[in-house]
Amino acid sequence: MNPETSFPISVLFVDDEPSMGDIARIFLEEQLGGCVVTQVTDGIIALERIQSHNYDVIVADYEMPGLDGLQLLRTLRNAGDNTPFLVCTGKSRHEVVIEALNAGADFYLQKGEDPLILFTEMKQMIVQAVTRRRSEKALANSRNLLEEIIDFLPDATLAVDLSHNIIAWNRIMEDLTGIPSDSVLFKRQNFSDYCIRHPGVSSLIEHIMILGEQTTSTSYNPGIENRIITEEYRGLVGEDETDERYYRIMVSPILNSDMQKVGFIGSVRDITAQKRSEYALLESRENFRALVENNTDIVMRFDVNGRHLYVNPAVDPYIPFHPEHLIGKTYKDLLSSSRMATDWDNLIQKAISTGNQQEADISFKISKEIVTLNWRLFPEFDMDGNIRSVLSISRDITYQREFEQEKHALLEQIQRNLGEFAILNDGIRNPLAVITGWLSIMDLQEKECSTLMHQIRQIDEMITKLDRRWVESEKVLGFLRRHFAIQACKPTEYFE
Repeated sequence: MNPETSFPISVLFVDDEPSMGDIARIFLEEQLGGCVVTQVTDGIIALERIQSHNYDVIVADYEMPGLDGLQLLRTLRNAGDNTPFLVCTGKSRHEVVIEALNAGADFYLQKGEDPLILFTEMKQMIVQAVTRRRSEKALANSRNLLEEIIDFLPDATLAVDLSHNIIAWNRIMEDLTGIPSDSVLFKRQNFSDYCIRHPGVSSLIEHIMILGEQTTSTSYNPGIENRIITEEYRGLVGEDETDERYYRIMVSPILNSDMQKVGFIGSVRDITAQKRSEYALLESRENFRALVENNTDIVMRFDVNGRHLYVNPAVDPYIPFHPEHLIGKTYKDLLSSSRMATDWDNLIQKAISTGNQQEADISFKISKEIVTLNWRLFPEFDMDGNIRSVLSISRDITYQREFEQEKHALLEQIQRNLGEFAILNDGIRNPLAVITGWLSIMDLQEKECSTLMHQIRQIDEMITKLDRRWVESEKVLGFLRRHFAIQACKPTEYFE
């Protein structure tokens, strides 16, 4: 059973002859079935019942004392009540039929002598009227629902029929244009005639209309994705004439049940923030790439399996093949039997498993030279906090390490020199003490003794000054050791 014409149908039967109501109940409820009949004998009572009950259909006699059928019909229609209405009469005057239909009756039925024929025909009219009214109501509900959906879409949306009349104009479109929907609905529009809120919006709307005309229906390929036209629009549509905005326009044909185009629907979304973010991201990437591509340090990126995702040109002098050969490979793939490859892959996996930065100094041969790199690895996380890749930066510290080693050797030499200097100082003081002792016991003239003692004191003063300089030199050496001595750990060496 069609839900739009579901039974039983509630019927209000209005006739001043009670016997007619009884006959109607017998035929419509019992013999023909599908109806529930409520009988009243005049129009006044009918109005009271209608105000307190809902009926699917009203059947009223044309001539009744007081409020007759036609007056009841006009009263209901003037009050906005569109309940299906059948007018019955024993008269067959043509003007009565016209008057009933003009007043809003759904059907006019002339009474006959055979009640079975009369009520069979009445039942058909009742079902037809109720079905039509329910269908109209369902259609109206569908249209209202569609209008509500369109009105609350987040995008500015309009719909146009084939005569270029606007048939939908939602609130976001009102906000965008400053034009209320009641000013444009069901009218053929020329948007250049309107004072639109923002400069350039009229051009945007006209572009939607142009794209709408280009939409087509394809009966051989009816997929909606094949009928949508999507374009991006760029223009000065803000209050500030320098405020450039970006919009994404989507239009699609409106098709009837025969897949024929009867209009089109278009929506426009402000994607300015998205586009600006995309441009900013693109610029950031370009800046990053320019920085990395020209960096003297080796920059690499690995996936969670240790495969190379990116390498910059700085790696070229350190490998015997083109840098692109690294992409998609682990070090084990490149150097399958090498302990160096295993250690390097393990260090990458350690950065992934721990989520912490890793660092190592590694030395290996290139041709006949030994190169030392400081290798640092940084885990990179996604929005959920999961590691998605590892960024590595390698710096050639070969000359720096050689310098450190030379510096260390020089500091050790200074240390040895200062030690020997202290020994020499002590070695000079001891003979002076012996000489001084001998002078005290030798029988020398006073002048000669005075001259020798003067020379001894001068030598002692020089040694004292050297002692002070030795102490100062030790302090300087300590400072050099604290601030310039080798700090890095010994590199892992690979000389296979």
